[in-house]
Amino acid sequence: MGLVLGAFLVTNAQAQGTSWQQSGTLLYQHISGLHWVAAGHGSKVLYDFIDPNSRPNHALFERLAPLIRRDHLTIRQILVAYMSPTSTGKAAAILQSRQPLRVLDKGETRFARATGADITPVPVQAQTLRILRQDFQALTAVEGNPWMRFAPILIYRARDGRVHVFQRRLTNARLTTIIASVDPGS
Repeated sequence: MGLVLGAFLVTNAQAQGTSWQQSGTLLYQHISGLHWVAAGHGSKVLYDFIDPNSRPNHALFERLAPLIRRDHLTIRQILVAYMSPTSTGKAAAILQSRQPLRVLDKGETRFARATGADITPVPVQAQTLRILRQDFQALTAVEGNPWMRFAPILIYRARDGRVHVFQRRLTNARLTTIIASVDPGS
Protein backbone atom coordinates (compact mmCIF):
# COMPACT_ATOMS: atom_id res chain seq x y z
CA MET A 1 0.00 0.00 0.00
CA GLY A 2 2.60 2.58 1.21
CA LEU A 3 3.57 5.12 -1.42
CA VAL A 4 0.51 4.48 -3.56
CA LEU A 5 -2.11 5.38 -0.95
CA GLY A 6 -2.91 8.80 -2.45
CA ALA A 7 -3.14 7.39 -5.97
CA PHE A 8 -5.27 4.48 -4.72
CA LEU A 9 -7.70 6.79 -2.98
CA VAL A 10 -8.12 8.98 -6.02
CA THR A 11 -8.32 6.07 -8.51
CA ASN A 12 -10.72 4.01 -6.41
CA ALA A 13 -12.92 7.01 -5.72
CA GLN A 14 -13.04 7.84 -9.44
CA ALA A 15 -14.02 4.25 -10.24
CA GLN A 16 -16.89 4.59 -7.78
CA GLY A 17 -17.96 7.91 -9.33
CA THR A 18 -17.09 9.94 -6.23
CA SER A 19 -14.14 11.93 -4.93
CA TRP A 20 -12.01 11.02 -1.97
CA GLN A 21 -13.29 14.16 -0.26
CA GLN A 22 -16.80 12.68 -0.41
CA SER A 23 -15.65 9.23 0.59
CA GLY A 24 -14.21 9.47 4.07
CA THR A 25 -14.94 5.77 4.41
CA LEU A 26 -12.46 5.04 1.63
CA LEU A 27 -9.82 7.07 3.43
CA TYR A 28 -10.60 5.49 6.81
CA GLN A 29 -10.28 1.98 5.40
CA HIS A 30 -6.69 2.68 4.42
CA ILE A 31 -5.41 5.15 6.97
CA SER A 32 -4.95 2.49 9.65
CA GLY A 33 -2.24 0.98 7.43
CA LEU A 34 -0.08 4.06 7.84
CA HIS A 35 2.64 4.16 10.47
CA TRP A 36 1.34 5.99 13.53
CA VAL A 37 2.30 6.58 17.15
CA ALA A 38 -0.62 5.88 19.49
CA ALA A 39 -1.37 7.75 22.69
CA GLY A 40 -3.90 6.01 24.88
CA HIS A 41 -5.60 2.64 24.69
CA GLY A 42 -9.22 3.71 24.56
CA SER A 43 -11.98 2.39 22.37
CA LYS A 44 -12.54 5.73 20.61
CA VAL A 45 -9.96 6.20 17.85
CA LEU A 46 -8.96 9.54 16.37
CA TYR A 47 -6.31 9.91 13.65
CA ASP A 48 -4.26 13.10 13.51
CA PHE A 49 -1.50 14.18 11.12
CA ILE A 50 1.24 15.95 13.07
CA ASP A 51 4.47 17.81 12.38
CA PRO A 52 6.82 18.11 15.39
CA ASN A 53 7.14 21.85 14.76
CA SER A 54 3.46 22.69 14.32
CA ARG A 55 1.99 25.08 16.89
CA PRO A 56 -1.62 24.13 16.03
CA ASN A 57 -0.74 20.43 16.46
CA HIS A 58 0.90 21.24 19.78
CA ALA A 59 -2.18 23.14 20.95
CA LEU A 60 -4.33 20.11 20.08
CA PHE A 61 -1.86 17.81 21.86
CA GLU A 62 -2.21 19.90 25.03
CA ARG A 63 -6.00 19.81 24.83
CA LEU A 64 -6.26 16.08 24.10
CA ALA A 65 -3.65 14.79 26.59
CA PRO A 66 -5.84 15.14 29.71
CA LEU A 67 -8.86 13.71 27.87
CA ILE A 68 -7.27 10.45 26.68
CA ARG A 69 -7.98 8.45 29.81
CA ARG A 70 -11.18 10.20 30.82
CA ASP A 71 -12.83 9.87 27.41
CA HIS A 72 -11.36 6.44 26.51
CA LEU A 73 -9.41 7.80 23.54
CA THR A 74 -6.69 6.43 21.32
CA ILE A 75 -5.00 9.18 19.35
CA ARG A 76 -3.12 7.71 16.38
CA GLN A 77 -0.61 10.37 15.42
CA ILE A 78 0.62 10.13 11.84
CA LEU A 79 3.93 11.95 11.48
CA VAL A 80 4.59 14.26 8.58
CA ALA A 81 7.61 16.51 8.31
CA TYR A 82 7.42 19.61 6.18
CA MET A 83 7.00 22.70 8.33
CA SER A 84 10.64 23.54 8.97
CA PRO A 85 14.13 22.26 8.20
CA THR A 86 14.25 20.38 11.54
CA SER A 87 10.89 18.64 11.11
CA THR A 88 12.29 15.58 9.31
CA GLY A 89 15.07 14.98 11.84
CA LYS A 90 12.66 15.39 14.75
CA ALA A 91 10.11 13.05 13.18
CA ALA A 92 12.95 10.57 12.60
CA ALA A 93 13.95 10.83 16.27
CA ILE A 94 10.41 9.83 17.20
CA LEU A 95 9.97 7.06 14.65
CA GLN A 96 13.43 5.54 15.11
CA SER A 97 13.17 5.47 18.90
CA ARG A 98 12.44 2.31 20.84
CA GLN A 99 9.85 4.36 22.71
CA PRO A 100 8.36 6.72 20.10
CA LEU A 101 5.46 7.89 22.25
CA ARG A 102 7.82 8.80 25.06
CA VAL A 103 10.00 10.88 22.71
CA LEU A 104 6.93 12.57 21.22
CA ASP A 105 5.40 13.30 24.65
CA LYS A 106 8.67 14.65 26.04
CA GLY A 107 9.16 16.88 23.01
CA GLU A 108 5.62 18.21 23.15
CA THR A 109 5.82 18.79 26.89
CA ARG A 110 8.76 21.13 26.30
CA PHE A 111 7.45 22.66 23.08
CA ALA A 112 8.84 26.12 22.30
CA ARG A 113 7.02 28.53 20.06
CA ALA A 114 10.19 29.41 18.12
CA THR A 115 11.69 25.94 17.72
CA GLY A 116 8.80 23.48 17.99
CA ALA A 117 9.00 20.20 19.87
CA ASP A 118 12.04 19.89 22.11
CA ILE A 119 13.46 16.93 20.21
CA THR A 120 17.02 16.67 18.95
CA PRO A 121 16.91 15.88 15.22
CA VAL A 122 18.66 12.67 14.15
CA PRO A 123 19.87 11.37 10.78
CA VAL A 124 16.98 9.85 8.85
CA GLN A 125 17.15 6.13 8.06
CA ALA A 126 15.87 4.93 4.67
CA GLN A 127 12.84 3.13 6.19
CA THR A 128 11.90 6.25 8.16
CA LEU A 129 12.11 8.35 5.03
CA ARG A 130 9.73 5.93 3.27
CA ILE A 131 7.28 6.21 6.18
CA LEU A 132 7.41 10.01 6.16
CA ARG A 133 6.88 10.13 2.38
CA GLN A 134 3.93 7.73 2.68
CA ASP A 135 2.39 9.80 5.48
CA PHE A 136 2.93 13.01 3.52
CA GLN A 137 1.21 11.50 0.47
CA ALA A 138 -1.74 10.53 2.64
CA LEU A 139 -1.88 14.07 4.03
CA THR A 140 -1.87 15.40 0.49
CA ALA A 141 -4.72 13.04 -0.40
CA VAL A 142 -6.74 14.22 2.60
CA GLU A 143 -6.00 17.88 2.29
CA GLY A 144 -5.14 18.52 -1.32
CA ASN A 145 -2.52 21.15 -0.52
CA PRO A 146 -0.42 20.38 2.55
CA TRP A 147 1.48 23.67 2.25
CA MET A 148 -1.68 25.43 3.34
CA ARG A 149 -2.15 23.31 6.44
CA PHE A 150 -2.69 25.65 9.36
CA ALA A 151 -5.02 23.56 11.49
CA PRO A 152 -5.01 20.01 12.80
CA ILE A 153 -6.80 17.31 10.85
CA LEU A 154 -8.81 14.78 12.82
CA ILE A 155 -10.23 11.70 11.10
CA TYR A 156 -12.68 9.49 12.94
CA ARG A 157 -15.66 7.20 12.52
CA ALA A 158 -18.81 8.46 14.23
CA ARG A 159 -21.41 6.36 16.02
CA ASP A 160 -23.63 6.57 12.93
CA GLY A 161 -20.90 4.83 10.88
CA ARG A 162 -19.98 7.91 8.86
CA VAL A 163 -16.34 8.94 8.63
CA HIS A 164 -15.52 12.55 9.35
CA VAL A 165 -12.47 14.55 8.35
CA PHE A 166 -12.37 17.62 10.57
CA GLN A 167 -9.92 20.15 9.21
CA ARG A 168 -10.29 23.41 11.09
CA ARG A 169 -9.18 24.97 14.32
CA LEU A 170 -11.09 23.37 17.15
CA THR A 171 -13.07 25.19 19.76
CA ASN A 172 -13.51 23.41 23.08
CA ALA A 173 -17.18 22.90 22.29
CA ARG A 174 -16.42 21.36 18.89
CA LEU A 175 -13.75 19.07 20.36
CA THR A 176 -16.22 17.91 23.02
CA THR A 177 -18.81 17.21 20.30
CA ILE A 178 -16.30 15.25 18.22
CA ILE A 179 -15.18 13.11 21.14
CA ALA A 180 -18.77 12.38 22.12
CA SER A 181 -19.62 11.34 18.57
CA VAL A 182 -16.67 8.94 18.01
CA ASP A 183 -17.74 5.33 17.60
CA PRO A 184 -16.29 3.41 20.57
CA GLY A 185 -15.99 0.36 18.33
CA SER A 186 -13.85 2.09 15.72
